[in-house]
Amino acid sequence: PAVTVADMRGEARSANLSPIGKVLAEKLCETYARGEQSILFLNRRGYNTFVSCASCGTAISCPRCSVSMTYHTRGENYGEGELVCHWCGRRMPLPRVCPECGSEHLIRMGYGTQRVEQELGMMLPEARIIRMDTDTTSSREAYGKMLGSFRRHEADILLGTQMVTKGHDFPDVTLVGVLLADMSLYLDDYRAGERTFAMLTQVIGRAGRGKKPGEAVIQTNNPEHDIINLACAQDYDTFYEREIRLRRALTFPPFCDIVLLTVTSPDERAAVAAGRLLAEKLHTLGSGEFRDMPLITFGPFEAPVYRVDGKYRIRMVIKCRLCDRSRAMFVRLRAEFADKARRGPTLVIDFNPTNI
Repeated sequence: PAVTVADMRGEARSANLSPIGKVLAEKLCETYARGEQSILFLNRRGYNTFVSCASCGTAISCPRCSVSMTYHTRGENYGEGELVCHWCGRRMPLPRVCPECGSEHLIRMGYGTQRVEQELGMMLPEARIIRMDTDTTSSREAYGKMLGSFRRHEADILLGTQMVTKGHDFPDVTLVGVLLADMSLYLDDYRAGERTFAMLTQVIGRAGRGKKPGEAVIQTNNPEHDIINLACAQDYDTFYEREIRLRRALTFPPFCDIVLLTVTSPDERAAVAAGRLLAEKLHTLGSGEFRDMPLITFGPFEAPVYRVDGKYRIRMVIKCRLCDRSRAMFVRLRAEFADKARRGPTLVIDFNPTNI
């Protein structure tokens, strides 16, 4: 498909606060007028991404997790809603005043799929819109029913998170739009670039799969980024050459294996102490009986999301080569840690984790 990279920095300067930029809005209207279908991808559910106090600047966080809560609407009334934690699932009503300073000036910031659905409804009142995310596909049959309905052209626009990007073949889809395309580039993971490239190439490929030509609009605040431009050009070879060179230089997979050690405890002091104990045990094994196993160790340090569902998390990241010998070392490490920690903190060992 023909790809247009839309620079969203100019939208803010021209006072357009809608998540849908002018270029994408025009393309959506043209596609709808021709009786063709569109897919919009945004990897963020909810209506607003967080609620902040305008007086003290505090974002309302989950009482049991180290993350801000996301505002979700309920039903078709976008004025009513609740706060949801996307980590532990806790739900609570939107407070009337800031829990820190008591100010009534609470501001809902950012946007998710619910907000975009509302914007589409105002822009194209007659268009039929299907929103597909974990909030709308909670039942077993919902996912298949939505895709079937869209395939039968019972809807004009399919809006959703990652579940709309992969493997679908809709002949009448001639336009694909990606919102916040650069959001996943800045995640704390060495595969952030690879995942962004894969996501963009997959979602761009949903347009123009039938006889009609397709086009894609990629909205981003970083239009000069190499990965975005390579994905738009579908240039896998150049992306691979750059990425594999970086992985080799920094010793990341596929030039090593990664083992993630996570200690959890509802007691923060116990979690920190257990992290030190884990590091000591690993050093003892690595410099003693298993000194023939080369290791590169990082940590202990706090997990990116430090507290989840009331439990604190301390981590270590190990670069090594997984084999019978190294696995035996981690089995020993777990046994010695469990013996020392007793009924306190727990240790989870994850080989080549999906996320770090």
